[in-house]
Order: sequence, then structure tokens, then C-alpha cells
Amino acid sequence: MPDETLQAAFEIKTTCDEISRKLLRWHWEKKPGAHSLNALLEHIAQRQQESPEYYERMPDLSGKTSWSQLDTTLCMRVLLDPEKDAARPLDLLGSTEHPGAARRACNAVRTARNEAAHASDRTAGTQAAILFNEAVEALEEGYAGTALRTTELEQYYQMAEDFLDRCGAKKPLASAAPEEQKAAPRSARPRSEGQRKASGSGSRSRSRSASKGRRNTGGAGRKGSGKRTKKPRTNYAVLGLLAALLAVGLLLRWFGMKG
Repeated sequence: MPDETLQAAFEIKTTCDEISRKLLRWHWEKKPGAHSLNALLEHIAQRQQESPEYYERMPDLSGKTSWSQLDTTLCMRVLLDPEKDAARPLDLLGSTEHPGAARRACNAVRTARNEAAHASDRTAGTQAAILFNEAVEALEEGYAGTALRTTELEQYYQMAEDFLDRCGAKKPLASAAPEEQKAAPRSARPRSEGQRKASGSGSRSRSRSASKGRRNTGGAGRKGSGKRTKKPRTNYAVLGLLAALLAVGLLLRWFGMKG
């Protein structure tokens, strides 16, 4: 496996751990009750007793003294826990405004991290970069403006493009983007879900208006082209009068010559 791809896979894993800690801490501090790390570790210990199959092969919690020591495996085990067998269900994702989008984002981060952690060749490293790029898009949909700020999402987008380029998953943007797009600021990329919906609805409205206008214009054109234009009859009358005058003139000249 090339060193560059191996390094990229390691950075993807590290970044996914960082994102996972941010998500778990944001959810944990939004819930009712105690928000400390110790309260989280006590919750995990309780859930391990209630659901040993779900929390099997967990890292040792005795040495955890700070949020920075938590990895994606532990964070996502808590965030994605259905808690169906819990004495007091917490369901961190279920209490959010868009639980489906949040769950998709967490699953995407976990998948990218696992692919990067087990990458052993260039193909696996490239796949990890692709999955990380998809994870960032899912994060924007599920957490833009909440757990993740716009500046953070922009940073992750730039990292995703860097990982893809280093793993050979796509061509550099400089050779693929038009000149006007190269000068466009990257900070405009991340958009919240509300912004995307507003943009989409606006585009659909403009599309419907344009389509309606085309239908109206087309109908008017067909109606106009279907009318038969009447030729003016005055042209025939003038021609007939001129012919009669010419005939009379010829007759008078003939009689004059005869006499």
C-alpha cells in the first residue's frame, strides 16, 4: 500500500474519531440531566449490563478521563443505541429534530472510520476516502447549524477533497472546474437543510413558471399561424380597370386610323 494512501487512511480514521466526539458531546449536553463525562461513562456501564450483546468488545472505560480519549466505536455505540431494553431509555438521536438524517450521518461516519482503520491496500484506502466524502455530505444534511458549524463543515469538505486527490479517486479540481468556478469561494458550499429546500423549491417554482410561459407562448403561436390571411380584392379591380382603359384606347386608335 503506498505511503500516501496509508497516511490518508490514518488521517480519515483520526478525523472520524474527532467528528464522533463532537456529535456525542453535543447530543449528551442537549439531553436532560447530568452532562459530565463521568455521567456518560456511568450510562455506558449501565447499558453494558442491560444489553451485553450490543456493548460487547468495548474498549476499557477505566482509563477514560477526557472526551479526547473517546473513539468512533464507543461514540457511535452510544449514539446508535436503540435502547429498547433500557430501564430508562435515553435515545439521543430520537430526541433531535431530524432523527433520520442524524442516524444516517452517524452510520456514514462509522462506516468511513471502519474502512479507514482496516485499510491494507490502495483500493481500501481509496474506498475510505470515498466513504468519508459521503459522510461529510450526510453530516451537512443532519447537523449543519447544530452540532457542526458552517466553518467546520467547510473544513471537512476540504479534507475530503484532499483525501480523494491523494488516493487518486478523482482528478484535481483545477483541471476539471471552469475558470469562473475556480474563483468562486469554497465557503459557499455547505448549506443547511433549510437553505437547500428553499433553493430547491425556488428552482422548481421558476421551472414551473417557465414551463407555463412556454405553453402559453406556444399556444398563441399556433393560433396565429392557423389563421388564413385574406388577399385584398382591390388589386383585381384595379387590374380590370386598367385592362378596360387599354382596350378602349386601342379601339379609338383603330377607328382613327380607319377614318
